[in-house]
Amino acid sequence: MTIQLLGRAAACAALAATCSAFAQQSDGSDETVSYFSTMGTYAITDEDRTPLGEGDEGYGVRAVYGWQYPSRFGIGIALGTEVIETDISSFTDFYRHSIELHGTYALGDRTGFTPYALLGGGGNYNDVRDVGEDDSFDVYGTAGLGFVTGPLTEKGSVKLRGEVRYVYDTFADEYQDYEASLGIEIPLFGKPEPVEPPPAPDPEVQVVEAELEDSDGDGIPDQADKCPGTPAGTRVDGEGCALSDVIQLYGVLFAFDSADLHANARRLLNPVVEIFNRYPDLEVEVAGHTDSLGSDEYNQELSQRRAESVKQYLADHGVPAGQVSAVGYGESEPVATNDTEEGREENRRVEIRILN
Repeated sequence: MTIQLLGRAAACAALAATCSAFAQQSDGSDETVSYFSTMGTYAITDEDRTPLGEGDEGYGVRAVYGWQYPSRFGIGIALGTEVIETDISSFTDFYRHSIELHGTYALGDRTGFTPYALLGGGGNYNDVRDVGEDDSFDVYGTAGLGFVTGPLTEKGSVKLRGEVRYVYDTFADEYQDYEASLGIEIPLFGKPEPVEPPPAPDPEVQVVEAELEDSDGDGIPDQADKCPGTPAGTRVDGEGCALSDVIQLYGVLFAFDSADLHANARRLLNPVVEIFNRYPDLEVEVAGHTDSLGSDEYNQELSQRRAESVKQYLADHGVPAGQVSAVGYGESEPVATNDTEEGREENRRVEIRILN
């Protein structure tokens, strides 16, 4: 008896050493995954377990606490209990309670579907006293294949886990059983979720105040002043040149028979807005003109609408409406011949006439 117990203890020690070796093959990082699993089990047990030699079935549960290392090797500690139904009226059912240590090798990191192989062993407490056998604690070995899925739930990351095993039980005459199990697995202390580094702070903008020289004091720096030396108090345009009484808006054109501004006309009117920003007391007249096609009355009305269109654009961009008047002159003041399309297009124009 003493030799038998020593042999069983040696087997358990060898199994523990093997599992420890699995764990030591980790790459030394802190990315070990731990988990808890609970499964229902179904066993087809050795038919020699009953005197009549009929096949028996077993049903039970198993709980596992395990670790998987970055090397894909892992270890697990399992507790299980099982009832083996004899289906014989003169026999009571058998009971088997187990504690187990096993090693695993997984083909993945358990974050998604991961198959694995299992090898382990432990001890069974067999309760069969009612059939003349002494209750005893016996060593068993097991090997099998299993799988674990990816998370099925967002909260808790619950996964599905299943196994099929071969079990060699040294109880009595020694038996060979086959077992299938299915249940859930819940990660416990696995890889920490990657923490995104905080965004880099925006580079500090250093405002350097530099005084740009303006020799004539017209508000246009010398570097951009195309007309240096203008007398003090002279109103100038964006290039530093004196404003004339009439500002010709060349390029501010209209479609034929329309008061709609061309797209480029809107861009060319922006410098006029800037002049008003520089001289907020400015008062002007927007003069609208047409070509000679059509009747005098119609062209007068069309030129008025064109002048109003420019006035509205200026008002939409912050120019006070009370400082701008709009007057249509029809075809009465051409600047080019009306005999060609090019000339007529030039005549479809507006002018800014400064009143103060």
